[in-house]
Amino acid sequence: MYGLADVYLGRSATSGVAARGNVINSGGMTTSYWGIGGVESLGGGQSATFAIEGFMRLDTGEQGRTPGEGLATRAAYVGLNGSWGATKIGRIPNPLFQASAALNPYGFSTRLSPLMTQMWIVPYGSSSAGDSGWSNAVHYTSPVVHGFNAVVQYGLGEHAANSPGNNKVALLKYTGSALSAAVAAQDIGYGIGISNAAPSQRTYFAGAAYDFKVVKAYAGFARNTQEGSGRTTRTTHLGLSMPHGAGRWLLAWARAQEHSFARAPFRRDTAAAGYDYNLSLRTDVYASYLYDKISTAADGNTVALGIRHKF
Repeated sequence: MYGLADVYLGRSATSGVAARGNVINSGGMTTSYWGIGGVESLGGGQSATFAIEGFMRLDTGEQGRTPGEGLATRAAYVGLNGSWGATKIGRIPNPLFQASAALNPYGFSTRLSPLMTQMWIVPYGSSSAGDSGWSNAVHYTSPVVHGFNAVVQYGLGEHAANSPGNNKVALLKYTGSALSAAVAAQDIGYGIGISNAAPSQRTYFAGAAYDFKVVKAYAGFARNTQEGSGRTTRTTHLGLSMPHGAGRWLLAWARAQEHSFARAPFRRDTAAAGYDYNLSLRTDVYASYLYDKISTAADGNTVALGIRHKF
């Protein structure tokens, strides 16, 4: 068994949302989860693999990211690996979600990362539909050739009444000694953010990170277009990560510019600054500040002090 436990104490306020106050929440830097998995050698360089992973909330002891979520919504799949690449079938993490996490200094943080909150979290606009994982999905990852590899994933909507389409994503990645980059195209036809009134969404994403040793720089851009509502969002992201002592300083900013048939154009600026300190190889503590401002609403300020442990 493996997983990650992350909990923080702080004060939370989001621009345009009335609710604000002192909180103890799960998943400040990474959404807490548990998992079981394994690999079996099949000979000839082939192997079979499986993973069953679920989210959990340390502040309440409940399963899932939200009340009512299923037991294993982080991942639940079986797959095959070989020199030809890797395949999976089941509920599979979204490659676009993983790429956006890899190319910002706050990583998978959906509470403190400006890019991740704006792209994936509803109170911050959730510009990207489809969630961090897809049910009823088939996945393929190609072998790495000169640092490049491709990922494609297809999810079946199975004719759900409120989201009749299917999901598709294609991703090209490059990983070198200093440079990491990715470009992706996603078409969502079922899941979070999809309804009969807004039956599909397309997203294009490009991001990169370069490690200068004394500082690591990040940049990214995403464009989302929703059918039906006319909602279009353009998100720009910049970030820095600077090693210091046993930890690193984190700085990040994202701006989303949005318009739709039902709402006048507006923009959202979200910025974060923090420090993540490693107590050991598996445990770190962090302190971070998040500023959030919609052009048509009062600002919001979030402060978090937390601890994260991998097991």
